[in-house]
Amino acid sequence: MDVLRGLIMIIMALDHTRDFFSNAGVNPTDPMQSWPMLFFTRWITHLCAPGFVALAGTSVYLQKLRGRTRGEMGKRLVLRGLWLMFVEVAIVSFGLFFTYHVHFFQVIYAIGGSMIVLAALQYLPLRWVAAYGFAVVLLHDLLQRIQPEQLGRAAWLWEFLVSTGFFMRNGQLWTFVMYPVLPWSGVMALGYAFGAVVALPAERRRVRSARCGLVALAIFVLLRATNVYGDTVRFVHLGSVERTTMSFFNVTKYPPSLQYLCATLGVLMVLFALLDYALEQRWIPRALGVVEVYGRVPFFYYVLHFYLIHVLALVTLMVALHTVHVHPTLPMFTPAPKEASFGLPVVYAIWIAVVASLYVPCRWFAGVKAQRRDWWLSYV
Repeated sequence: MDVLRGLIMIIMALDHTRDFFSNAGVNPTDPMQSWPMLFFTRWITHLCAPGFVALAGTSVYLQKLRGRTRGEMGKRLVLRGLWLMFVEVAIVSFGLFFTYHVHFFQVIYAIGGSMIVLAALQYLPLRWVAAYGFAVVLLHDLLQRIQPEQLGRAAWLWEFLVSTGFFMRNGQLWTFVMYPVLPWSGVMALGYAFGAVVALPAERRRVRSARCGLVALAIFVLLRATNVYGDTVRFVHLGSVERTTMSFFNVTKYPPSLQYLCATLGVLMVLFALLDYALEQRWIPRALGVVEVYGRVPFFYYVLHFYLIHVLALVTLMVALHTVHVHPTLPMFTPAPKEASFGLPVVYAIWIAVVASLYVPCRWFAGVKAQRRDWWLSYV
């Protein structure tokens, strides 16, 4: 699990590096604007949020197997959930924008809210937790037919819990909800149920994980090819193999559609089985060991990488414009000028440098967590 989580964290940094440094100037998932390498660069990072959320649920299940009571887990999940929601607003959003005038509710908020939901769900039998997860993932797309404005004063609550939404103040963006709690709580519930698979003997868990992943991918292919259900963005033939392929994989992340979750969770479960086998066979053990370091301290890495990437972007901007008077950039809303943005080869090089530079602090903090049992370390 730490290796898979570490791989997810490494890939995640690619997307955020692209946000700050890419000169593409187009929607990378739009098959009519994008091109294969840019589309792949964005699509591969689709794996990160589902993996991050699901593995958080899996970790909760494994902690219960180690002897934690339901009462202890419930209290821990609520406190950690509230802490993560605070961190999203007070620390992560600032790292993304270097201002408190804009707040993004992203994956950390969704994990925090989902943990609070799981605090109640974990009192139920495992099959009921799994049933909740399947029900939310399968049926959530039906709720997208309800527009927030139809709910009057409750519209804001709908946007925080079910859909996405913008909130304006004095004519400017104030809050943007990208990761509503309800659909992601279903993913965490499925991750919790997946913990029972992880706890199986090695051969059985690999077979079970691979089968579940392949079934999810088969469902994705069937739904995507038929356009019957599961995504508001339809698959269309666009006259070339490249654009048609991009259209086939152009699934909706905000909020996560059924097709998006089938594709990403399917890949992740197959990848879990492959990594499990690779570790048992001692394939490239040193490389996997490096990846595992990031997976042991995902929260620490997540917060740190935002600040590092943003500082690098500001330094690049100051050097390019020959000035120290530079306002913080707002990725996705205020792209960097052409003098401080680059093509994909340079973006990839910056990404590799960012990940490499975080290895030493992550290894140090992983060592601290392994040697000490201070209560606050479990929140970092």
